[in-house]
Amino acid sequence: MPTNKPLRAGVVGCGVVAQGRHLPALSKIGGVEVAAVCDRDEELAKKVAGRFNVGKVYGDFSEMVKKENLDIVDICASAGVHAPMSIEAMNAGCHVLCEKPMAPSVKDADEMMSAAKKNNVKLSVVHSMLFVPLLLKTRAMLKQGLLGTVTGVDIKLTWAKNVPDIPNKDHWYHKMPDGFFGEIMPHAIYIIGAFLGNLEVVAAHAKKLTPYEWIIADELRVLLEGKTGLGTIGISCNWPQTKGFLDIYGTERNTRIDLFNWTLTQYGVRELTNVTRVAETTKQISQQVSSTAEAVFNVVSGRFTSGHDTLIRHYIKSIQDDTEPPVTPEEGREVVRLEEEIIKKWKK
Repeated sequence: MPTNKPLRAGVVGCGVVAQGRHLPALSKIGGVEVAAVCDRDEELAKKVAGRFNVGKVYGDFSEMVKKENLDIVDICASAGVHAPMSIEAMNAGCHVLCEKPMAPSVKDADEMMSAAKKNNVKLSVVHSMLFVPLLLKTRAMLKQGLLGTVTGVDIKLTWAKNVPDIPNKDHWYHKMPDGFFGEIMPHAIYIIGAFLGNLEVVAAHAKKLTPYEWIIADELRVLLEGKTGLGTIGISCNWPQTKGFLDIYGTERNTRIDLFNWTLTQYGVRELTNVTRVAETTKQISQQVSSTAEAVFNVVSGRFTSGHDTLIRHYIKSIQDDTEPPVTPEEGREVVRLEEEIIKKWKK
């Protein structure tokens, strides 16, 4: 049922994503009060609460849920605790927004979905990159038929080889069934699925180049088959910089998006001559300059909108209006299912 009452939110996990994305996004939304933050490092939670003017601080999640009469629990903690925290919150009558990946296993995801249904609350997963402006624009173009039929999607995501999470053997990434790929791979899966439809895993191969014994693998290549074409994923933590590139191949138009610098270049159908090659090159340069200038202006002017900003705003509105959340639990579960299939393929 739609509601106009102010919503009380509690955020659990006070790390980088909570501080950089969730708390700033929630603070911009009318009708929402962040009533409490929680982290097992209570000193960190106190610092974050002070920074974002949050009244209550907890080191124990269950205590926060019991005492604060929350409407929403926003889970930014490590993936291994997503399921138990979500289920506990939903059993207490709270709506739950959960960072990706939804859960470490399909079994966990199914239990989360059952709890949401039993308690009649809204469960959503943060597939944030679907909601960045350039992805929203390109998805709208697909819907309008401007890309034609998408026959292929290639995505490359890399972490710089000097990222401090890699040599930190105690980081939660390394406790996932697919290691640090579990942090990056969901992005690739849900983006490809948005353009190719229902996906199945055709092949996967992983290789370990790093000397760190706690790293399962640091190079991964995946081939997926969708409703209209094929998709590929390439993930590495051996590049000199953290980068991301998305190529979408349509029968009417191809699109390349730089996922870190937020530039977009498109290529239409045209006859191949020396003149058209020069014209195409000029057009590509113009698009890159234009999208770079727009990105710089938005950041400098404070108008930059992250995928988290848009997704969280839509999630809150789905509670207020009693509509479907921006990412359904079924969509979150499908990403987890495909991750499990990828792991099986590469470990054979």
